[in-house]
Amino acid sequence: MPRLLPALLLTALITALLFTAGCTIRIDDGGQGGADTNQFTPGTPYRAQAVRVIDGDTLRVAFPDGSQETVRIVGVDTPEVTLGGNDPDSFAGVTDPWFLSAWGEEASTSLRREVEGQEVTVTTDRAAGERDRYGRLLAYIHAADGTDIGEFLLSQGLARVYTAESFGRKEHYLAVQKDAVRKRIGVWSGMTPAPPGSDGVFIVDVHYDAAGDDRTNLNDEYITMENGGGTMVVLTGWQVRDSDGFAYIIPETAISPGDGIILHTGSGTDNRTDLFMGSPAPVLNNNGDTVTLHDAGGTEVSRFAW
Repeated sequence: MPRLLPALLLTALITALLFTAGCTIRIDDGGQGGADTNQFTPGTPYRAQAVRVIDGDTLRVAFPDGSQETVRIVGVDTPEVTLGGNDPDSFAGVTDPWFLSAWGEEASTSLRREVEGQEVTVTTDRAAGERDRYGRLLAYIHAADGTDIGEFLLSQGLARVYTAESFGRKEHYLAVQKDAVRKRIGVWSGMTPAPPGSDGVFIVDVHYDAAGDDRTNLNDEYITMENGGGTMVVLTGWQVRDSDGFAYIIPETAISPGDGIILHTGSGTDNRTDLFMGSPAPVLNNNGDTVTLHDAGGTEVSRFAW
């Protein structure tokens, strides 16, 4: 019986070594990264290629070892593309789901333009943790030229800081967002993504808070429209509507390329540069509203929300 002891000890030792080897997790493989490593060293940039943009803050990346990860850019949140996916309370002061989804499309397009098919670096943040509840890798993404993509999205008004998350760059990201809000850029502008420089007529500004008492200064409540195209646009029969159901039918009017026209709430004599709704009371809500412009066929061509 004692002669069996060495053999049993040897078998146990081999089994233990095999089990330990099977559970080893590679922490770093010289910048390869990927799902099969199961762990990323926080602060270490891992080279990858952005193979597909999923939405404005999420993308699929491939590492040099052939593994892939779905990455959610840490610290930022872009509007959802679907109407039902947007929480009206997420973006302060912006409550129109249609408006948010339009900017969600713009965020996705911008991320696709910046990184899809390009080399990027993926860097996790110790404070944020490695993965979210959906198993997506939480990481900063930098373009090949060093651009911090999360910061870029915030600076363009395409995202908000995801304050529910802990991460090392939070204070800096909040400062970038504050600057975008101050400059009224992107989702904070009140305008839809289609810029006035594009072809056609757009609502470029809404002055909804008249000086003093709105009820006695109706003509200081106004909507500015411009023709950003190269041809004259006849607005006869077009409509301006708001979210409360108000509708104004534009009389015989045309805007030449590069020109604009101001639509006032109160009364006055229509001319080449100014139109008057003739309303006896304020129309534009100071605490939030949406104004849309529709062509003669009823198709919405521009939207402005605040």
